[in-house]
Amino acid sequence: MVLFPPAKINLGLHVLGKRDDGYHALESIFLPLGWTDILEVLMDDSAAPGELHTVWTGLDIPGDPANNLVVKAHRLLAAEHELPGLSAHLHKVLPMGGGLGGGSADGTYMLRALNEICGLGLSREKLMQLAAKLGSDCPFFVDAQPALVTGRGEHVTPLSFRLPLDGLWVVVANPSIHISTAEAFGGLTPHDRSTDWSALANEPSSAWGNRIQNDFEPGACARHPQVAAHLDALGKAGAAYVQMTGSGSTVFGIFTSESEARTSAVDFQADYCGPLAGA
Repeated sequence: MVLFPPAKINLGLHVLGKRDDGYHALESIFLPLGWTDILEVLMDDSAAPGELHTVWTGLDIPGDPANNLVVKAHRLLAAEHELPGLSAHLHKVLPMGGGLGGGSADGTYMLRALNEICGLGLSREKLMQLAAKLGSDCPFFVDAQPALVTGRGEHVTPLSFRLPLDGLWVVVANPSIHISTAEAFGGLTPHDRSTDWSALANEPSSAWGNRIQNDFEPGACARHPQVAAHLDALGKAGAAYVQMTGSGSTVFGIFTSESEARTSAVDFQADYCGPLAGA
């Protein structure tokens, strides 16, 4: 089985007060992109029952492979089910540590693949619970459809309104800066407020900045001028809306013109340029 775990961008990211469990409450709209990693999962007779053979290609993945979310996803299911010998080949395309959720997508798509290949019959609700154990962004990728994400990321609600995304193009650029979670929250002052996310459906993308923002963005721009420079360049290139995604450092611009988006992507040496699909 071959799957294509996608990147996501945050349309707005509001950090509210701390919850009783110590996590901050978040609110954001997550949008999947057509930019993906490639994950192949197969039965493997050379592997013992419950064993996973892995192959990593593409971008270099730092850290201990045992901590990769693909491996952790297998470990979660192996603890509850008798799995056959398996192999997984992850070809890494999406940059890491940039707020695109690629690792979260990889891990969640591994859960989805194992559920199907091994005939586990896990419900969506069970997959959501397992994904939440992998990481805060992971539950979104069970469906990988536009959604309002709240809590610490575990509450994923399909949009009850249609965003005017058809005909819009997104250009994504990663300035090759890794911003750790600790650094991101260190430059942040959370505050509670109420946001009418559904109002975005009735506003042009050029007006979205009046209603939503990424609360991590000001701190990231102050500490890393390259992030601010990327946002400024996208705006000058004609983007109707520009924003950093996640806790950074990847930025994106939403364009109403395909030709402007493509020209900007070439001039800007962007990592991705493609259409946004409406919910």
